[in-house]
Amino acid sequence: MRTIGSALLTFVTLAAGSAYAAWAEHPYKDLGFVVEFPNPPASSTGSYRTQLVDAAPVHIYSQKQDNALFIASVTDLQKQAGDGASLMTEAEFNLALIGNISGNSTSRVEPGKDAVFGRFITIDCKKGRVPDQPGQDAAAQAWFKGATGVDCPDSSRLTVNLFFHRGRMYMISGINLPGASAGPAALRFANSISFFRADGTRNAADGAQ
Repeated sequence: MRTIGSALLTFVTLAAGSAYAAWAEHPYKDLGFVVEFPNPPASSTGSYRTQLVDAAPVHIYSQKQDNALFIASVTDLQKQAGDGASLMTEAEFNLALIGNISGNSTSRVEPGKDAVFGRFITIDCKKGRVPDQPGQDAAAQAWFKGATGVDCPDSSRLTVNLFFHRGRMYMISGINLPGASAGPAALRFANSISFFRADGTRNAADGAQ
């Protein structure tokens, strides 16, 4: 689980109380990660397309609960495993084109030598952003839909925990839909990711046996 901002996460967890009782880990060992959902998610596929990526397959796991969406998407970018820094920056750039970024900070999963660093980004979704070049905003919207299987409606609050790790792009996205109070579930979901080590084991800090 992400350790940056752990005090905030502790507060959020306590505030939610028994609402989190049903949440459980869903391990995807073949994709190298674990994430928590309140109920078993639906699975689907997508296509990741950007200026730097012609097309790459995406594994999508998603669930809607009340006025929130939870989406874990993993893009296979093994052929561009050496381009992680550029691909992460491009993803941040595209996220900025689907709304107004209200928070962008460093994210970390796992302690010590198992640490994986990424970005923790909050966006207030809004169409009509003015791009640097014509068409960039539409391309970013299409990229997000292909990578997550959903649009981010205007006035939604999107929280993304973003990582590039061992040739895969991980986007753990929680969306508070329009008209919903900014409840803690989307934040809790985005923070729930952990990773398997290369040998298939997990760090003891994850509570793994």
